Amino acid sequence: MPNALIESLRARGFVPPDYDGGGLLNVAATVLDVLGVRDETDPPPLRALEPSLREGARQVVVVLADGLGSAQLRALSAAGDMPFVSSILERARRHDQAQLIEATTIFPSTTAAAITTLNTARTPQEHGNIAYFIWLEEFSAVTQMLRWGPGVTRRGSYFDDQRIDPREYVKVPSVHARLRQRGGQSWVIEPEIFHKEAMTRMHAAEAGYAGYYLPSSMSVRLRDLLEQRPWGDAPAYVYAYWSGIDAVAHVSGPQSAEHATEAALFDKALERALASRPPGDTLVLLTADHGHAFTDPDKLIDLVGDEQLRSLLRNPIAGEPRLAFLHTDQPDRVKQHLERRYPGTFFFLDREEAIAAGLFGRGDPGIARQRIGEVLAMLGGDRAASIVKVDGQTFRHRGSHGGMSPEEMRIPILAWRA
Repeated sequence: MPNALIESLRARGFVPPDYDGGGLLNVAATVLDVLGVRDETDPPPLRALEPSLREGARQVVVVLADGLGSAQLRALSAAGDMPFVSSILERARRHDQAQLIEATTIFPSTTAAAITTLNTARTPQEHGNIAYFIWLEEFSAVTQMLRWGPGVTRRGSYFDDQRIDPREYVKVPSVHARLRQRGGQSWVIEPEIFHKEAMTRMHAAEAGYAGYYLPSSMSVRLRDLLEQRPWGDAPAYVYAYWSGIDAVAHVSGPQSAEHATEAALFDKALERALASRPPGDTLVLLTADHGHAFTDPDKLIDLVGDEQLRSLLRNPIAGEPRLAFLHTDQPDRVKQHLERRYPGTFFFLDREEAIAAGLFGRGDPGIARQRIGEVLAMLGGDRAASIVKVDGQTFRHRGSHGGMSPEEMRIPILAWRA
């Protein structure tokens, strides 16, 4: 992306997304490519993946550790908290049927956008699930996209209205539907409570579902699928999701003892599922949707309580704690107000400039223009903002994401055969 905005971001230590072969988007494209489904409309597969790791693969397993950024993985491995993953990393260093690829996630660096990208092989600009909180014109409300319901309450989904067909809101097809159309199969391993949730129903309805009630059972579901191979000789994709590392990083911080303990549990689960499996016809890709930056809850910026800012906005604030989406007809006045009140704190991006630079990906930007807001106010360092109160509560996290710091954007892709 040779672009003035990109160079300005890099000069300030930010990390733009890589959609051209070195990012999370390209993990999804690699799944399609290895299983013989990728076509000319798709992004490229991972450019750095060693050919020997993909040759002859009949199954692809993507294990997504929510919130496990590259910096966190390195620190946890060095501290001895993840011995199984460390053994694969050592194999990668020896080029012993394993490889570590340093990649980037999508932008914004957040779960709603990243998981939809994995499920569709499309960028946020194309699929429209751009952030955790988005202003949806369809409902005239800030929406919590993972639940697909009103952002200011903890309960309720737009699916609760039986007159609404969720398929009408899906902007792009899923990788699962495309696999099935070509004779392949796919399975999703997630907490059972996600089975009927919006994201699964919108973007993974065509996949088999192997739910688990406790995180420890994720490894059982994965091991059973790989041993039983219910897909027979057909090409198959298995997606397994672990949420705990992200959850504890938000509450306790990405350098906390709680974070290390959760990572150790995840490592043990991987070991139980995969350690006894010698190299075979299954390509395993361990990755993350984003990393975490430490944020000081005592330095939280109360944007949602800033009445002067609110008077300059057309819609309520949306986006992420590290990236506020500001819908306004007075963009210059918004930036001037925030700079005056919080000098040197925000990095401002104009919506059209960000779209032109490709930060949100490719394709028709019509949906993105509706959902992003004219001004994006991004935070770095240890700062986060309160942008939406949910049931009147302000979240005071010690770990945050959504922005473009190296800690948030850089993710590992650890590949090996099993």
